[in-house]
Amino acid sequence: MFDIANLSIGVIMLLLRVAVVFLLYFFLWQVLRVVSRDLRGAAAPAPHTPAPYGQLVVTSGGQTGIPVGKIFPLSPVTIIGRSTEAEIALNDTFLSSEHARLELREAVWWLEDLNSTNGTFLNGFEVRGSTELHPGDVVRVGRVELKLVMS
Repeated sequence: MFDIANLSIGVIMLLLRVAVVFLLYFFLWQVLRVVSRDLRGAAAPAPHTPAPYGQLVVTSGGQTGIPVGKIFPLSPVTIIGRSTEAEIALNDTFLSSEHARLELREAVWWLEDLNSTNGTFLNGFEVRGSTELHPGDVVRVGRVELKLVMS
């Protein structure tokens, strides 16, 4: 004899399975849509606004993964270090939490090492005390090299 209760439970189970598969594919489609939108947004270059005090441009990221060409705008007093509280925070284990300070005094940039463990270098020479910095000079802190560029 024909059992209507087993048939209706079978149909309900089939519909539930189809609904779960549909929802799974819908979820995956939404995730891919969001990820692709984020990737398209990240690939578009940010509009470049010149920094009023100048900027440091990465010329070598060493093994840190910092891309060459990354720009760090400068403020009149800029601290470079590993700490997230530094104006230029670099994820490099060779950096001290507050490694070096760049300071603008009477339209001249000065570089000072803040008693870091591995030292700060200007154009390949170790910085001892406050040292004058000119556009085009290369500062090395840890394994990262940064070039001073004036806007």
